[in-house]
Amino acid sequence: MKKIIKIVLKSLAVLILMVGAFLGYLTIFEYKPEALETLSVESNQVGEVVTNTSYTALTFNIGYASLGINEDFVMDGGKKGRTDSKSVMEGYLDGITGILADNPSDFYLLQEVDLKSRRSYYVNQTEAIKDTLGDTYADTFAYNFKAQFVPFPVSFTDHIGYVESGLQTLSTFKIDEATRHQFPGAFSWPLRIANLKRAMVVHELPVSGSDKSLMIVNLHMSAYDGDGTLRAQEMAYLKTFLEEQKALGNYVIVGGDFNQTFPEAKNIYPPIQDIWIAYDMEVDFLPLGFNFQIDINHPSCRLLDKPYDPTASDTQYYIIDGFIVSDNITVESVVNLNHGFLYSDHNPIQLSFKLNP
Repeated sequence: MKKIIKIVLKSLAVLILMVGAFLGYLTIFEYKPEALETLSVESNQVGEVVTNTSYTALTFNIGYASLGINEDFVMDGGKKGRTDSKSVMEGYLDGITGILADNPSDFYLLQEVDLKSRRSYYVNQTEAIKDTLGDTYADTFAYNFKAQFVPFPVSFTDHIGYVESGLQTLSTFKIDEATRHQFPGAFSWPLRIANLKRAMVVHELPVSGSDKSLMIVNLHMSAYDGDGTLRAQEMAYLKTFLEEQKALGNYVIVGGDFNQTFPEAKNIYPPIQDIWIAYDMEVDFLPLGFNFQIDINHPSCRLLDKPYDPTASDTQYYIIDGFIVSDNITVESVVNLNHGFLYSDHNPIQLSFKLNP
């Protein structure tokens, strides 16, 4: 009996040491971005935006081309951590790049684009997107998620594992400067070592014949923030940024996945299950001189608790994707390019606008 107890105790000690060593490894190599980081601009263009001319911007959370119509996701109440095969993911990616090509835009603001991740079979999705759109776009990439190992779901074959993913922005016009802004706040250890490091990317573009700049901002804000602490810090940071840009007189377009229900969309898709409920954005959040631009005619996101069935009555929808625009910009239209969640759990939103003289 004593021998059995010794074996059990030794086994437990070895297991504890292994877990401790693994957590130590993940902690040492944890992604720790600076508050501000200057990004390189690939294939930068020479043309400058001008006033009183129509342009388009498209924001799209592509769900790392792995959250299409037949998918569920463990964090949303489903079971899966990735698609069943690389070919399934590539099919979704082909559909996504097809949507981008079929809806030409001057600016693409993309979220959850994988650079090198186990969950998307290590396919470089940024390159696939650039190959589709061609070399007439300036391109930037900023990490929003970089982890050595994500253990969810608990499965030898289906776990998320290694992740390099982030925000990809493309522009047909010259980008003077691109800066990654790390949002304040973080999950506590050890959750943070396998979690996202949320950010927004600010692109400063010259406006021909003007001393003002066009600021194009791509962001992806927190989800799964239990008590709302991270969300509150991120929104305060964004509000300060908007106030600073207003004081400078710059043109500002912020697009992305806010992971919050816009005030105008409140109660359109009320909660029908207690799995993941999007926070309601504060009605008085926006500083003077800015407005929300969303399309309330279609949902911009669905819950991934099960594969998508458009006829089901218990699908949870959201309107959490859209734009914030400064009042020196005239908005001509904002349209949800509803693709029925075929290739992602989000729909792309396209904005048409002009800079006022």
